[in-house]
Amino acid sequence: MLITDVRITRLKMPRVDPTWRTASYASGSVESFILEVDADGMTGIGGTAAHPKSMPAEKLAAELNGPVKAALLRSDALSGNLIRDAIRRADVDARSLIAADLALYDLLGKAARLPCHALWGGALRPRVPIDRMVGIKAPDDLVAHVGQLLEQGITHMKVKVGTGIAEDVERVRALRRAFAERISIGIDGNGAYTPDEAITLSRSLEPYNVLLIEQPINYRDLDGLARVTAASPIPIMADQCVEDAQSALDVCRRKAAHVVSVKLTKMGSIDECRRVFDVCAAFGLRVHLGGSAGPAVVDIAAAHLAASCAAVDDDCEVGEFQALSGEPTSGAVVKNGCVEIGDAPGWGLSLGR
Repeated sequence: MLITDVRITRLKMPRVDPTWRTASYASGSVESFILEVDADGMTGIGGTAAHPKSMPAEKLAAELNGPVKAALLRSDALSGNLIRDAIRRADVDARSLIAADLALYDLLGKAARLPCHALWGGALRPRVPIDRMVGIKAPDDLVAHVGQLLEQGITHMKVKVGTGIAEDVERVRALRRAFAERISIGIDGNGAYTPDEAITLSRSLEPYNVLLIEQPINYRDLDGLARVTAASPIPIMADQCVEDAQSALDVCRRKAAHVVSVKLTKMGSIDECRRVFDVCAAFGLRVHLGGSAGPAVVDIAAAHLAASCAAVDDDCEVGEFQALSGEPTSGAVVKNGCVEIGDAPGWGLSLGR
């Protein structure tokens, strides 16, 4: 299956919530990319997105149009591991590699006339509940926004925090007051706190049934994160400090988290995600499939992965494409707050022309 053409399309996708912000950045749009790979009359679709803190759009565009495209073009699509190794040797960012990885899997699924989840043993569940991220907001605005998501059938929320312990506690208190136990709540500090502050925050939130606190302190401070994990009554989730199996092993050995967030754009490949799953399972750590806003193909691929793996938390961040407008693909099916896992070949997505 000789790859005869590779196309990269850049898209500026506005956020549905133009006031989106976290403790570390604010953004009204996302620079996204679609990568198409042609072979034997079929097209594999992959995608990725830039990030204002870790991967500028211009650098991502240069890597996709340079070493990634060069490694794909005129290669055998059935030799995906050789292609991935060539891309890694070019020392590109994980957000560049994942676009090729997803396109190659989509192409393979279409060639085999199988959904991608079948390539890893098949789906263990027919749908994946969506855990939606909610940006930093004043309590009244937060309640209104979460109410809109609840009307769409979404009951799992990951709320961005980090503007101060008292303000963050009030946000969670307002949600519980408004919705009681109709919603599940996790929070994400995006590294805003010191270890002592994170411990205080956790203890202050204990009465409100918060399911987890993601990356409350600087991701470079594993010793501090281990101290927070040991003292926190709420499970602590590591995010930015886990980018591959080796860093996951470091977190596990140092008992620096109760849960690890695995993101396709952070790991760079489906295979690396699965290696992290195995490392965490060996140490008894939970795995949460995280995400970030970008084109639907990334979320749908994550949903296929989650559905095929029993070790992943039930709710996953696989609906962030709905936080953007201008989605270029069709075929993603979301019902009652869940991504439906179908049997269409590959990722089950198509591009309009």
